[in-house]
Amino acid sequence: MKKFTEYLKYFLCGVVFGTANVIPGVSGGTMLVVFGIFDRLTDAISGIKKIFRNFWFLFTFALGAGAGIILSAFIISSMFESFGVQTNMFFIGLILGGIPLIYRLGTAEKSVRPLCAVPFIIAMAVVIGLTLLEKLDVFKLAPDVVTGFDIVVSLKLVVCAAIAAVTMIIPGISGSFVMMLLGVYETIIGAIKDLNFFVIIPFAIGAVIGIIGGAKLISMLIEKNKLMVYSALTGLVIGSVYAILPEGFGFNLQTGYGFVCALFGVLTALLVEKLGSGESGSGDSAAEV
Repeated sequence: MKKFTEYLKYFLCGVVFGTANVIPGVSGGTMLVVFGIFDRLTDAISGIKKIFRNFWFLFTFALGAGAGIILSAFIISSMFESFGVQTNMFFIGLILGGIPLIYRLGTAEKSVRPLCAVPFIIAMAVVIGLTLLEKLDVFKLAPDVVTGFDIVVSLKLVVCAAIAAVTMIIPGISGSFVMMLLGVYETIIGAIKDLNFFVIIPFAIGAVIGIIGGAKLISMLIEKNKLMVYSALTGLVIGSVYAILPEGFGFNLQTGYGFVCALFGVLTALLVEKLGSGESGSGDSAAEV
């Protein structure tokens, strides 16, 4: 039963991660930190040997991520169109509900120091700055129309996917927003809906390359200075609340309903954390591999 709940947690985390990475402004990496598996995942995919040792964990997580991507492409997008404020507020609740866990993970070995404010402020400023650029429509690129195999377009998709994939596992940075900056977001979403494998396959190859490479870098940084890395992660996470603050947020009925959804988001984050509390701890698991 303990193993079942553990893998159920990984699957649910994968669903949220996949969903979040399809929605511009929402960070899948933030959700990894919120649910306490950021260290575990980045360590598990930081080398070929570790990938084989953590096969079932990665398989379960990837299964959930795939389900989340498909779910969001067909269902979540319509929820944002019909209940944009409430859906965004639910994700904000998920983020806020996970902040206490982030603090505990970051201070597990050392206490907070004044110097921690530096990476915290810089990271938060980066997220808010990128959000402002998005709202000002600084970047606007036309999507590619792909109806068959094209070596140039395929190489572009591989490179763009690798860049976006690195940001997908960095808390506070929206992978889908980066895809928008690179001009491939609409191409990918359309390909998922239409099952266009001329787009999906090269993008998937690039995503795997980017995730593994990015995870290796992040894992090395955490090993060298976990406290400072988590200070930066906290800044990214808190900054992402501003990034996904919905349009129409204010003193109105929609926002009132939104706060109810935010409360459900907080409770969901706490429930997922409790679901995984029976395991030996994400940090311990990562240390064993």
